[in-house]
Amino acid sequence: MKNLASITQLVVRAETPLNPSEDLEKVSTAVSNVIDDCIIDSKHGKVIGRSIGSDALNTIYKHVRSKAALGVLRKALLANRMGDATWFLLNKQAATAGTVALVENKKESPLGAIKVTIESDELDRVIEWLAPKVHKFELDRFSNVFFI
Repeated sequence: MKNLASITQLVVRAETPLNPSEDLEKVSTAVSNVIDDCIIDSKHGKVIGRSIGSDALNTIYKHVRSKAALGVLRKALLANRMGDATWFLLNKQAATAGTVALVENKKESPLGAIKVTIESDELDRVIEWLAPKVHKFELDRFSNVFFI
């Protein structure tokens, strides 16, 4: 992860409900599609992915490059921040297909959203890298992000 290699502590956790109608393998794939190098576990009706290190957010970084998506992501990261942690939501069905789709609340993802939590001793740097202020970033016309 360019500009984040020197961060000593970065933990990314993705959690989503496993509904009775869903296949564990497909939901696990959804989580691993958005969090790089994650270890998947399932318990208590949830699928949880955990990754440690600066590469964990590469996929999200690459997919969330449009001006609108950066604004929504930055707003969520700042609004949900508590100390050295913050979180945002992704659409589970889109993640299954390998696409990063931000949602602003759990109701926007019918089978349950993927809650991505980021913990870091340098959270300000992580937020600035992942979702810089929109006026600082050039719009990428090849973005693979959409909103539901």
